[in-house]
Amino acid sequence: THIHDAIQKADREDAESMKRFASMKDKSERFIKDNLERQEECWRKIQDLERQLQKLGTERFEEVKRRIEENDREEKRKVEYQQFLDVVSQHKKLLELTVYNCELAVRATGIIEELVAEGCAAIKARYDTTNKELADLRLNIHKEHLEAFRRLYKTLGQIVYKKEKKLEEIDRNIRATHIQLEFSIETFDPNAKKHSDQKKELYRERASVEEELDMLKDKMAQSLSMFAPSEDALLKAGIEFTHPAEELEDNNLNRRSKMVEYRAHLAKQEEVKIAAEREELKRVKQLQSNSQRGQQAITQG
Repeated sequence: THIHDAIQKADREDAESMKRFASMKDKSERFIKDNLERQEECWRKIQDLERQLQKLGTERFEEVKRRIEENDREEKRKVEYQQFLDVVSQHKKLLELTVYNCELAVRATGIIEELVAEGCAAIKARYDTTNKELADLRLNIHKEHLEAFRRLYKTLGQIVYKKEKKLEEIDRNIRATHIQLEFSIETFDPNAKKHSDQKKELYRERASVEEELDMLKDKMAQSLSMFAPSEDALLKAGIEFTHPAEELEDNNLNRRSKMVEYRAHLAKQEEVKIAAEREELKRVKQLQSNSQRGQQAITQG
């Protein structure tokens, strides 16, 4: 019994010892792992500090190098600045001398300018007077050109109007001659050759008149183009005038209106004559009819 109890007690103590060992081992493992991680962290920090130390050393080297270069530049700048001051001092003296000479030149120029201004004023006055005289002369010439152009343009316009009327008359004669020629050919009239020659002569006359008409129209267009500068000058000068082309157009319209009225008057007179002739014919027919009836009555009696 005592042995059995001793064995059980020994088993319990063994189990407890194994449990404590396992716990102690687990705790030791965690400590070792944590210690290793902390060592690795320390090594990383050491490496980072080494990099920082290296960077700081490089930066210090670059800064020392830059300061040396800055010192060199500063010394060079001081030398150049002193040289600049020396040059400026010399240049200043030269400029002061130049300014003095310029002041003398300005005073001399002022005196000369007064003389030149007086001369220019006299020249300008003469120029203005001459320019005004020329402007008046040019205006008078433009006015004379207007009158000459008016006479020429209206004369050419009248001739063109007459030539156009002549052309219309020739066209009417050509149509009449053509009708006579066809009638002569159909009726075997011996005057057919005469009508044919007359028709050819009318065509030649028409070509000649048409050529003259084109030449006159070209002259009108040319004179109108040559009058354009004078027209602009007169308008700019405020001279009011009726353009010869408008006058010619008005004259042509008036002439056409009078011709229309004259034709209407002739037509009215012709209608009156025709009506009178009709009445006369009726009266004559009536007299003849009465006379015939009287003779028949006498015969029958």
